[in-house]
Formats: sequence, C-alpha cells, structure tokens
Amino acid sequence: MSHWRLNNPRASRAKSALASRIKHKPRHAFCAERAITALLGELSSVASRPLYWSGTSEMAVASVMRDVNVWCRDGRFFWNDLFHGSTMSHPASDPAGAAALLNPFAQVPEPAHYYTHRQPVAA
Repeated sequence: MSHWRLNNPRASRAKSALASRIKHKPRHAFCAERAITALLGELSSVASRPLYWSGTSEMAVASVMRDVNVWCRDGRFFWNDLFHGSTMSHPASDPAGAAALLNPFAQVPEPAHYYTHRQPVAA
C-alpha cells in the first residue's frame, strides 16, 4: 500500500519545476572564504597579533592590522593603503602577492643615507 503523497504525480512535477528554478553555483566558482584564509595564511608568519576574519563564499573581510581591513569579493582583494591613502586592489588568485603588498615592513623604504653615516665598530 502506498501513500498518496509519495506517489502523487503533481507533487513530483512541482518538485521538478522548483529544482529547475534554483540556480546552483558551479563547483569551480570563486569562494571569498578560501581566498581570505589563503591570504591570512601568508600573513600569519609576519603578524604580531591574532588575525580575525569573517565572511561567506560571496564576500569576506579580514582585520590585518590596526585600521586596515581587507575585503574580498568578485575575485579581488580590496584595502585602503595607509601610506598613500588610496584604495588598493589585487587579484584574489595571488594571495602571496597581496600579502607582500600588505606587509608594512616591505613598503617602508630605508633612507638612502642610513648606511653612509654608520661608523664601523672598533674591535
């Protein structure tokens, strides 16, 4: 004996129609969570404090340092540059390159006269 809900042809057609309307992302679609965790993995070696992040597959944000938050969406990282005051953008497919741009010690150039005024230490 079968139940009327299980063998109802109208219910089956309704489920099929609903399933065809739902749009699923392809498996190879961009995921902001994976991109931001890859960036934080690159930055964790030089970070002096814990790195915090939150997000979904559509958009994610990470707190990298004081006053610098990195947003990831549409396949790109975005952040405000502390030295130039402009909004920076970098492809999310290159987290190592974005980490190099975000590393504060890599962007501060040493003065050219630093080595010329240094006195040798007498032994």
